[in-house]
Amino acid sequence: MITTENEDDRLAYRLVVHGIDAHTLERLAIRFDCRRGGVRPTDGSVYISLPVTVDTLANTLLWIETEVSGCYRELYLGVSVHAKLSWSEVIIPAEIASLAGQYHAAIKVLFST
Repeated sequence: MITTENEDDRLAYRLVVHGIDAHTLERLAIRFDCRRGGVRPTDGSVYISLPVTVDTLANTLLWIETEVSGCYRELYLGVSVHAKLSWSEVIIPAEIASLAGQYHAAIKVLFST
């Protein structure tokens, strides 16, 4: 949630599964329709990025832990904050923070204007 006066401001969540092999990438791509991914230019590692909401985060994390646990190097929750003019504060809901912690996923906050 963003506390702001501008209705154009947005907050989006993405789970990033980083450091995966081709088989794991294929499994994740088949399971999740809306996704993007690629290769990090710094180290050549493969990642996939999955959009999530407060409602879908728990099931997505559970599936990842159940089906591909041990097949990735890093799992994190990206929080993208887009504020057209300025923002006063960003509140990560307790449910989101708790789920990220439960599945040992770091939270990375990205700001853009």
